[in-house]
Amino acid sequence: MEVGSVEECGNTVVISARSRAGPAACTGCGRASDWEHSRYVRHVAGEAVGCRPVRIDLSVRRLYCENPVCPKVTFAEQIDELTVRYQRRTPGLQAIVVAVATALAGKAGSRLLLHLHHALSWASLLTCLLKIPDPPEPTLRVVAVDDFALRRSRRYATLVVDAETRLPVDAWDTRDSGPTIAWLRAHPGIEVVCRDGSAAYRGAINIGAPQAIHVSDRFHLWQNLGRKVYEVVTAHRNCLPEPDDEATAPRTPGGLMAARTHRIHTTVHALLAEGMALRAIGRHLDLDRNVIRRHARAATWQEVAPIWPRRAGILAPYQGHLHRRWAEGEHNIAALAREITARGFRGSEATVRLYLTSHREALDAGLPPPAPARSAFEVSRLLTSRPEQLDADQRVFVKRLLERCPELHTLHGLVCSFREVFAKKRTALMDRWITSARQSRIAPLVRFTTALLDDLDAVHAAVTLPYNSGVAEGRITDLKMIKRQMAGRAGIRLLRKRVILVAHSRRRHQLPPHDDLWAINGYENLV
Repeated sequence: MEVGSVEECGNTVVISARSRAGPAACTGCGRASDWEHSRYVRHVAGEAVGCRPVRIDLSVRRLYCENPVCPKVTFAEQIDELTVRYQRRTPGLQAIVVAVATALAGKAGSRLLLHLHHALSWASLLTCLLKIPDPPEPTLRVVAVDDFALRRSRRYATLVVDAETRLPVDAWDTRDSGPTIAWLRAHPGIEVVCRDGSAAYRGAINIGAPQAIHVSDRFHLWQNLGRKVYEVVTAHRNCLPEPDDEATAPRTPGGLMAARTHRIHTTVHALLAEGMALRAIGRHLDLDRNVIRRHARAATWQEVAPIWPRRAGILAPYQGHLHRRWAEGEHNIAALAREITARGFRGSEATVRLYLTSHREALDAGLPPPAPARSAFEVSRLLTSRPEQLDADQRVFVKRLLERCPELHTLHGLVCSFREVFAKKRTALMDRWITSARQSRIAPLVRFTTALLDDLDAVHAAVTLPYNSGVAEGRITDLKMIKRQMAGRAGIRLLRKRVILVAHSRRRHQLPPHDDLWAINGYENLV
């Protein structure tokens, strides 16, 4: 290529160039030819130079193809690393556009390109993104299948991830069994499928990949057990310590959420009385079937109404210091307020004065500060946590609670045994645990074991095999970030393209994947 001139045209650097004579490969058959038909000028945008956009006015030849059987009579020559067929950008600039489109997509990417001195509309940027071919698909052996919400409680989609490379493979806009069966039949080499307890996915895998081993997701097993623990703790709320009558007074659900819950509960039970099925009620009310099931099982609407846990006051971390200093003889409220302010307290002296005056009798008697009121949710978390992860006060609380309630003591022992099953990776321990849980006659745990027995082979595989659905959960985290980045208006075609390209881009640049953090926070702390 010969450069004729370099000129400044307004704010643009214009480079005039001309291709040299010589043979060029035909774009139809690949045969070389130097028989010139004519010349024409291509205007190609290049990477910015000196904060100025670049335009290359390139004179190229149109050549005759000398192959008589080639479907092309003439073809335009291409200059290596400068021109591409049907493209008005150099490969270097196109790589920048592709990277911006992958990371930011439409309007945000268009604004960033303006700072890179290249104007491109958001629509053109999305068109460029959707034209990017998918990365080559590896030979799939172990995959994870999970669903994600396109619109929460209304529309769900499916994501498939290669569990060995941790890269997303495909996605479609439903969690029905039909597309899943078709996809599995198109990939007959799959040996292991990680999934949650969804009956739709279980049936689809049985039909589409009957040779595959099902692996139940360990995180969802722990999550389901945690929900049953919460049900048991809620049923034994009277066993929880009552540190303060005022703090632990019965709380009545209220607000818009409570009103909505009351309305849904009344409607669900009215439709059930008419003989309507749960799935039909879900379609009628445009709600997820699990929401309908929870309301159908609840005798009163208060059982499913949200009750937010109380937060500890801003003075709670400093009550021990105030009681200790008061016992030492320091009764100057202003001085005590200055002391805890130096320790990080951000409230006023009036808050300290109100607390000290209202607890004067306990302070004079040398009693410790009142124990914080613990919600059923917090107690459930303490019962399902590893003992070494609890501080001294939490261990004392758990010990006293288990002494007060024999059923919670049995529950805590079963939770510890469940953790031991996954630590030792022995299916016999799981079978023994299921028997013990059923013999305990704790109703929520009996229901949990019924679900385990219904999917026992997949549960056994979860105990012994190293695979899990953490990789799918990590990619769904990526997908949710991408979805929110586009204000929730992207369709499944664009979401699928971006989540695949973003994951491969992160792999090329060796960035840490989200599923590593998910595995650490979601699995290792539980198992």
